[in-house]
Amino acid sequence: MFHLHPIEEYGKDILEIEISSLKAVFFVKDYKGDKNYKKVRTFEGQPQGVSSERKIVIIFKDGENFYGTTHSYDPERKGFFVYPIDPKDNNDRVFVVSPAVNSVKFQKFNSADFQIYVYENT
Repeated sequence: MFHLHPIEEYGKDILEIEISSLKAVFFVKDYKGDKNYKKVRTFEGQPQGVSSERKIVIIFKDGENFYGTTHSYDPERKGFFVYPIDPKDNNDRVFVVSPAVNSVKFQKFNSADFQIYVYENT
């Protein structure tokens, strides 16, 4: 169960949402965002993360691809946190709900190869 506390102007009732009904929970920097901004869909030219971060490509069941980093990933868990690779992305971090994922690819250490399918949801 996920508990959503709405902004006061929309009411004070806490909403209970089943995690299984979600694709992800997006923790945003700004509630307005920029609908014209083109998200980065490559790791090329992006800043290097810390060594504990693994570069990850998530392919959601709805066809969206998410490029980011993660500190941990386990397909047996209900979800996992990822961080956008694009520093200008409006998302600060994203909690990805595992059943919404079609497949996950990790980058090999010291390689540009992403052809490692760690998980494929069938």
